[in-house]
Amino acid sequence: MSEKRFYIAKLIACTVLAAVMVIGLAMPAFAANYSSGESSKDPAKAAITKIFKMPIGTVTPEANFIFTFEKVGMNDPLNESAEALAGMPDIKDVVIDFGAGEEPAGGLLVAGDAKILVKQSDDFLAGMTGGVWKNGEGIYKYRVYEDRTPVGGSSIAIADASKEKGTYSNAVYDVEIWVEKDADGILYAKYVCVKIVAGSEDEYYVTDGVAASGKVDPTPGAEELFPGAPADFSNKFSKVIFTNKYWKTDGGGTTDPGVTALEIVKKITGNGAALDAYFSFDVKVKQSGVIPAVQQYKAYVLDAGDKNVTSAANYPTLEADGSILFTSGVTLKGIKLTNGQRLAFVDLHVGSAVEVTEAAAEGYIPSYQRTFAGTGEYKGILNTALGFPGREDPGPHYTVGGHGENIVTFTNTRSGATPTGISVDNLPYIVLIGLAIAALAIYTVIRLYKGSKHAA
Repeated sequence: MSEKRFYIAKLIACTVLAAVMVIGLAMPAFAANYSSGESSKDPAKAAITKIFKMPIGTVTPEANFIFTFEKVGMNDPLNESAEALAGMPDIKDVVIDFGAGEEPAGGLLVAGDAKILVKQSDDFLAGMTGGVWKNGEGIYKYRVYEDRTPVGGSSIAIADASKEKGTYSNAVYDVEIWVEKDADGILYAKYVCVKIVAGSEDEYYVTDGVAASGKVDPTPGAEELFPGAPADFSNKFSKVIFTNKYWKTDGGGTTDPGVTALEIVKKITGNGAALDAYFSFDVKVKQSGVIPAVQQYKAYVLDAGDKNVTSAANYPTLEADGSILFTSGVTLKGIKLTNGQRLAFVDLHVGSAVEVTEAAAEGYIPSYQRTFAGTGEYKGILNTALGFPGREDPGPHYTVGGHGENIVTFTNTRSGATPTGISVDNLPYIVLIGLAIAALAIYTVIRLYKGSKHAA
């Protein structure tokens, strides 16, 4: 090889090597989803975001969520020796709290059938510069997860475990903190990279059963979590996300059917109305998507005295205890009620969606009034079906917590019979009076006729 060719080859090799080194050193800068800092006075920042989901209408419980950082080791290849771990600073637990009944402005979002509260932690690397990084420059690796230990870990205040449930996030993230010296020789977090641990993805990163992978941006206020959210919702958060859920059952259960979660009440009125007639309903209850697994609910037909009515006239298929069993999302057709009866649900989840339609009844005008999902009163026309959802009252209608809070009263008013005000009991007397008036009229006509003849 000539000297000139050797020189060119050497130059190319050096150029390629320099490019590789530059790219290697600057890799975090080319990678998406990371946090970066400029100096010990402006280091990289990182935060955790808590999503707290519950069905619409559910009162937020007091909750305390704790996130723990575990030391993994240093650099690549990983050095996880006792000496390396000892030189890594402890990162304090991150705590995010929610107060009982809390619904902060700008932190509440309604999506579908769920209410979502979102909070972001403070920077969990705040104040960590200089000598805290005892191993000097390098990559400090940690793992962060929600502390789910029964005592001292995350907690949701539950007053009645038989009626209230909560779940905690299974998410786990690997955290890499790239520590360098600034112009003054002070160590600081230059980059923070966070990666989803495969098999431990938060539900936020699972779509149609497919889990996302790779890096997420830990920068506080970095990205939108819910595209299309209302303008007053603070939508930019760190994407190190942990999702927790809570839901609550309403009603007295089978032990106390009089304490109801939802009542469908039947009233019959109007002149000539048949007070013992039965009117047919189609009813569907659908659980919130927050609640896992398909749920079943019980309802009883009760009379005005809260007595359970177990008649096939109301519904042909009853459970052993006289109840009607509903499966979430399934419409039961042909439930019949007569005047003074009501279909009483005893164990609905707060925030359940409800659909009720009364079939048309010849000779009756239907109407209903409800006290949940925004009180409303609606009236149909003669011989028509009526209910919700519908054009006038589209819904969906979600139940709210509390006995007596969820009531819909269907009234059927008899039409077509002319009101006369005449009692059948008085009819004989009225007939006699009518005959007397007729006789008097005939007598008067005859007298007038005879008088006219004589005058002629």
